Amino acid sequence: MKYKLEFIKISPSHEFAGVGFAGNIFITLNALTHTSNNDLLFVDMETNECVCSENEIIHNTKNCWEYYFDQTNISEGEEFVEINSLISAKISYEDRDMFMHPNNFIGLKNQFYNSFKLKPYLTELLDGYYNENISGKITLGVQVRLTDMKHYHNVSPLSSYIPKIKTILSERPEIEQIFLATDDNTVISQLKNEIDLPIIYHEDMFRADSTNPHLHPYDRFNSDREQHKYKLGIECIQEIFGLAQCDYLLKADISSISIVACMLAENIKEVYKL
Repeated sequence: MKYKLEFIKISPSHEFAGVGFAGNIFITLNALTHTSNNDLLFVDMETNECVCSENEIIHNTKNCWEYYFDQTNISEGEEFVEINSLISAKISYEDRDMFMHPNNFIGLKNQFYNSFKLKPYLTELLDGYYNENISGKITLGVQVRLTDMKHYHNVSPLSSYIPKIKTILSERPEIEQIFLATDDNTVISQLKNEIDLPIIYHEDMFRADSTNPHLHPYDRFNSDREQHKYKLGIECIQEIFGLAQCDYLLKADISSISIVACMLAENIKEVYKL
């Protein structure tokens, strides 16, 4: 059976359907829990504008899910079950302990890759970064999520991450480097001053800084950068899969990037939390 997942607004006050792109991947994974192993899911992020939607055609589509993923098609007249992005959750976003165990999601990860494949340009981009920077080096992935989450939800500050990182490194002296994923550029230099290991990260990525701290939820979605929304999706995928390819992961308090990295984990042996 085929299913069609249409992204709709959470409420009329929201600017676009669904949530941020990592959150939309989480919603898609949750939708797959309502299907069987051999079912296929089609994601519709075209009927309604979503976070990464651009006005022009990109990669021969206006469905922004297909900017990043190849997926099954639904032919005219073909039977399918229609669901939307508000479908009830079988995976609780609030159950933080659930995401400490990537092995819980092996079956769901297989279902995901049965319906979706990363576009070849993204596979090449991710593999290139992994082969050059992570492969052969025991790596601790760390996601520091601040900006609007810190402003509105009082998530842990950077000062909470530093002693936790040092504890992990003392317990795991084999760790050779840290891969850092963060929405705040100011974090990078601060961590480099505090941690005695090489810290790698994706450079030239759109992040908050001291002049534009992204304190409000929609701040990061507004920019004069060409194809900004499309590029935000690429950057989100780079951080998710960078974390997923690390040997160990210190996840953020609350973040879809950490959660999806755990669910799609490739190399993660152990997950830590603050």
